[in-house]
Amino acid sequence: MRKIFAAMLLSATVTCAQAAPTVIGFEDFGNVGVSGPAVTNQYPGVIFSSTGGNSNVASSQAGIGSGLNFLCTGNPSINCTGETILTFSSGVNGLSFLQVGDNDPSGTPVAKVDVFVNNAFASTQDIFSDGNFSNPNLVDLTAFNNVTSIRIYNITDGGGLGWDNFTYTAAAVPEPETYAMLFAGLGLLGFASRRRKQTLAA
Repeated sequence: MRKIFAAMLLSATVTCAQAAPTVIGFEDFGNVGVSGPAVTNQYPGVIFSSTGGNSNVASSQAGIGSGLNFLCTGNPSINCTGETILTFSSGVNGLSFLQVGDNDPSGTPVAKVDVFVNNAFASTQDIFSDGNFSNPNLVDLTAFNNVTSIRIYNITDGGGLGWDNFTYTAAAVPEPETYAMLFAGLGLLGFASRRRKQTLAA
């Protein structure tokens, strides 16, 4: 019987709420032309920022991105060479995004991304060109859990770079039902242990 309760407790501790993935593709701005509105806090749970007087700007240009719009840096017109920083209000998992509009030869490092986990620096990843201007390239950061921010910088591509389809899920948190099951399991385990002691004493 103790094994059954142990299994219940294990099940309760690993049961987590899994939210549907969030995908930020900037399509909700509509066709904004080459230099559209600045993107800052329009999306719940994440802040977009930059440095050096730049801001992140939604842009619509045929043949670039995976849909109508993508993200580029500008001040105020786009230059696509500044830093893009995402700061999440709470940790996220399964993070990926697309690099778009690369001009350099395939295999050339064209940018870097720093990953911060639980507000601490975790890793720097290189972003490479595939030599195809109109082909979006996946930047896969899904190996990192509880990502609290990323910094995309050191853009060396000859024409600058854009970013699209930031995809992630909120880091899993225990559901209220999980806590209830955990406490119920602990109570039953304690009851069974006390009853066994009483039986042995008799």
